[in-house]
Amino acid sequence: MQILFLTHRIPYPPDKGERIRAFHELRYLAARHEVDLFCFADSQESAENQQFLRTMCRSVYVEVLGKPIRLVQAASNFFAGRPMSFGYFHSSRFDERVREALRRHNYDAVFVYCSSMGDSIPQSVCVPVVVDFVDADSQKFMQYADRSGGSRRWLYAREARAVAAAEQSLGRMAALSFAVTEHDATELSKSNPEFKVEVVPNGVEVPDVSDVQDQSGVHEQEPFALFVGTMNYPPNSDAASYFAQDILPLVRKAHPELRFVIVGRDPDRRVRKLANIPGVVVTGAVPDAFRYFRDAEVSVAPFRISQGFHNKIAESLAVGTPVITTSRAMAGIGLGEHEGLFVADTPGDFAGKVSAVLGDPCLRRELRSRAFSVRQLLSWDSRLSKLEQLIVQVVARSANPSPELVAER
Repeated sequence: MQILFLTHRIPYPPDKGERIRAFHELRYLAARHEVDLFCFADSQESAENQQFLRTMCRSVYVEVLGKPIRLVQAASNFFAGRPMSFGYFHSSRFDERVREALRRHNYDAVFVYCSSMGDSIPQSVCVPVVVDFVDADSQKFMQYADRSGGSRRWLYAREARAVAAAEQSLGRMAALSFAVTEHDATELSKSNPEFKVEVVPNGVEVPDVSDVQDQSGVHEQEPFALFVGTMNYPPNSDAASYFAQDILPLVRKAHPELRFVIVGRDPDRRVRKLANIPGVVVTGAVPDAFRYFRDAEVSVAPFRISQGFHNKIAESLAVGTPVITTSRAMAGIGLGEHEGLFVADTPGDFAGKVSAVLGDPCLRRELRSRAFSVRQLLSWDSRLSKLEQLIVQVVARSANPSPELVAER
């Protein structure tokens, strides 16, 4: 097949959630089909990563959109009643390049990664459109609204409604839609039963121990609980703050030696201030988070704002480190206590689960022995084979429509 692949951010390096899924989907499809990649980059430095992607794809087009242009487009979308967040990933020049590619090539399918790229698809497109919504973004903005006040609450609620309308419009255009969890698929389709969304969960890729870079200072933090994520992302900074301020003091009553290590790039001011709390360490970016996963006593993911699949939960389980999370955040992982995933939804319960894990030295040995089978369950190839099969089926139906569909035309 020939596939036109559109994504809102350059999918390399695969070092954060939105890039990880896009990268693995792109790599899987490009290894088996001819793929042309069109995407945006935040800076020229980021755009230079296209050199690696050119080794995978037939062609690559990367357009740099700076912050000033993105802000202007977001404001324009606001006054036009469109999602402001979509303005961050839109360009008339980009749209024209997409139309030009569609004229030049006989694509079998257009693959759209994330609903914000839907505006780049011309209404007259005559090949099947496949959309990976990933998450129900409209629900994420509604959660932001629920946890905000004043004008921010109104603004987030307005964005949630605008994104929901755009999701439904794109769903009607799509011949095939995907989401990362059953919950997201249900949220996307609940207002339109004919809008069927297939579920393709994320996978996990764990580097070999020999590939993990040495990082001085990791052992000095032991024993520690770990949180990993991009730390200027509101759900992440909220979760880290929640644990440090409301849960950690309860745990340290029984385990005063325990530290809380927050690993991830771009910590915002709220996260940086957490380093003033006794026992809290904020590292910023690190060369390899897996070193921390392997050495942590426990990973924590106390998300109060959550949508989609949390890669860091799966990555921790894949190396045999137990995870305590909320019921909201465990959706889509597909694992449970046998694999080391424990759930708690109040500070007291959460602290109790952390303390129970810390007090069970046999648990880590058991989880390490099961880690290989967990990695097999969560492998990308096992997840993405379903995605490819469904795309092939849609393309085949488009090439050979049923007599009923021909009659309707």
